[in-house]
Amino acid sequence: MSIVKSLKLYLLPLLALACTTDNPIPKPKAYPKLDFPQKKYTWLSNPQYQFKIPTYFSMIKDTLSTGESPNGWYNLSAKPYNATVHLTYHNLYSAQDLDSLIRDTRRLVNKQIDKATDIEEIPMQQFNAAYNGIYFNILGNTATNLNFYITDNTKHFLRGALYFNYAATADSIQPIYQFLKTDVDTLLKSLQWKN
Repeated sequence: MSIVKSLKLYLLPLLALACTTDNPIPKPKAYPKLDFPQKKYTWLSNPQYQFKIPTYFSMIKDTLSTGESPNGWYNLSAKPYNATVHLTYHNLYSAQDLDSLIRDTRRLVNKQIDKATDIEEIPMQQFNAAYNGIYFNILGNTATNLNFYITDNTKHFLRGALYFNYAATADSIQPIYQFLKTDVDTLLKSLQWKN
């Protein structure tokens, strides 16, 4: 048998094996498709304020590490999305109270500066013309991408922040964040103070 014929006998099967399409091809990274429910809102009320929340949110009274539960402090749990909107309410008694609470809010937002690519400050009047405040849209891989404070400047002050209850990157939570952001926007647009 000639060498050429022997090579053909050995190389032809190897060549045929190399050309098969059964070799695994790595797939690109992807995120699962999310099916969001239709938005249905209901009024939520407590002694200090009322607003609309989606039906998949539940309101839970917030407690401090001491076990004390300050009046008007609540967590809005979006359990299907493992996210929470933390709400902190304060009565205002003076202009100094207002200044102090605004400084505290800015201090909390500024904790995100190291990881934020940008912090957009949107005047609250774009959401609710009756009140003042700032809506902080924090871009980047930060602990929270949305913070706000809203006030009537005389009696009421409400601070809020949306947190995901797990470590995530901004691109992986983006669809859920956008979905929940519209709920926070609705909360702010519908907010009414009591008394």
